Amino acid sequence: MKINLAIIGAGRIGKVHARAINNNPIANLVFIYDLDETSAKNFASEFNCMVSNIDSIKNDSQIDAVVICSPTDTHIQLINIFSSAKKAIFCEKPLDLDIAKVKNCLKVLKENKTPFMIGFNRRFDPHFQSLKNSLKQGEIG
Repeated sequence: MKINLAIIGAGRIGKVHARAINNNPIANLVFIYDLDETSAKNFASEFNCMVSNIDSIKNDSQIDAVVICSPTDTHIQLINIFSSAKKAIFCEKPLDLDIAKVKNCLKVLKENKTPFMIGFNRRFDPHFQSLKNSLKQGEIG
């Protein structure tokens, strides 16, 4: 059984996650949504998925999880939408810049028993891999 995913945000980090999803044999990237329709269409073409909208993703029973890669000021609203729809959520950091909003959001996630994770692993970031290789080869440090 494959896990069906949607990505919110067609920028650089959305593409990083799309590559990881497409390289995972149990993951299936189904939808992309971005406010910039041209970016969403280009992303869909590059990663073989369909352009969608928030309501369609929220209401699609085949979507198991969403990956939120949109600007920080959209995270809380999107988390609340998808948590109420019982979707698992992976959200890029930070959750928000307002601690009161973060606390309220965490309460909603807990109430809905939403599987949730914040992304802050830089291990696979190309810049960090390059730095690691340079350190390993003695080029720096």
